[in-house]
Amino acid sequence: MQLKQGKKGLFLGCSTYPKCDYIKPLHHENHIIKKLEECCPECGHYLQLKQGSYGIFIGCSNYPECHFIVHEEAEVEEEFDCPECKQNKLITRKGRLGKTFYGCSGFPGCKFTLPTQPIKQQCEKCGCELATIKKIKGKQYTICANKSCQHQIPYQAEVEPNG
Repeated sequence: MQLKQGKKGLFLGCSTYPKCDYIKPLHHENHIIKKLEECCPECGHYLQLKQGSYGIFIGCSNYPECHFIVHEEAEVEEEFDCPECKQNKLITRKGRLGKTFYGCSGFPGCKFTLPTQPIKQQCEKCGCELATIKKIKGKQYTICANKSCQHQIPYQAEVEPNG
């Protein structure tokens, strides 16, 4: 048996390949960065800071017997109604290359998407209640979320009065 690297990570492969094509995937999919002092609430083993394919996370050192993972509490984002179907909400999604975008929760019925986070700002041209902020030639613009309008004006950040 030989230790080999493949598309899906490390595995043990037969040294007589291609005569023998036996392989055994290794379960060390996550690189251990640091052993932590805290114990796993499910099994009592130590927790570890690990690097996985989706980033850094905290998981149990007793993996694969224990699958405990500490989940970060995501910050609550403002909810926006879909300007196209007006029945569903816009939610954060990830594309196949990992890029974040915003799409209608009614997909596949409604295919509305925005490349960046929407802001609540009414378009003076078409009346759409959502816009996005985009940088064009070094300047920021507010662009209407209505695909048939796309009206743009220079972006003006809201300034909070000092009180």
